[in-house]
Amino acid sequence: MTAQKNQTKFIAGGVAAAIAAIVAVVLVVGGGSSSSSTTTSTITSNSGDVVTAAEFQPVEAEGEMLLALEDPDNDPARGKIAPVVNGFGFDGAPLTIAPTGKPMLVVFLAHWCPHCNAEIPRLIEWKDSGAMPADLGVVGVSTGARDDAPNWPPSQWVVDKAWPWPVMADNEDQSAAVAFGVSGYPGLILLNGDGKVLARRSGEAGIDELKAWAQEFLPV
Repeated sequence: MTAQKNQTKFIAGGVAAAIAAIVAVVLVVGGGSSSSSTTTSTITSNSGDVVTAAEFQPVEAEGEMLLALEDPDNDPARGKIAPVVNGFGFDGAPLTIAPTGKPMLVVFLAHWCPHCNAEIPRLIEWKDSGAMPADLGVVGVSTGARDDAPNWPPSQWVVDKAWPWPVMADNEDQSAAVAFGVSGYPGLILLNGDGKVLARRSGEAGIDELKAWAQEFLPV
């Protein structure tokens, strides 16, 4: 299920037109807005430590931007090399989404999105059940953050949801999400070890659906 139209369809007409006009151009997106380094929160980590987190971080995407996902069964990004995204976690530690030689699942999440809140426990259950491929790397991207929406701040939200994987904090322009063509939350992008897009999907999925989706595109 796609998140609400006015909150998730951030690929505006002007941006879409620009993408259509600039084909196969190598793009550098983002860099973060001025508040990326000033919107901070004091949160409590899983270990009980009180730490300062930045809810937005600078992001730089290198490579060809993926077109927005409209139809998962006819995805124009399938088979294309995903952009390399350089950014930071909430704590300021550098984090890069780039080929590792192993498949990767990139999960775009918005703290206010009810579908994201429902999907995180399923992803964790998929991992804990042993059904998730052992060599599948997972990284989350917190995007679309809003301080007037539920579950703010997202840095505390991912702790409270017991998210077990690394999380990149997108900038206020949502440059990471735009680079991957995310059009709804949660947005899941499955990459092979060379960084090639195997599949993308938006919205909630049950455990069995996640298993079948991964098995369809990942080698056994």
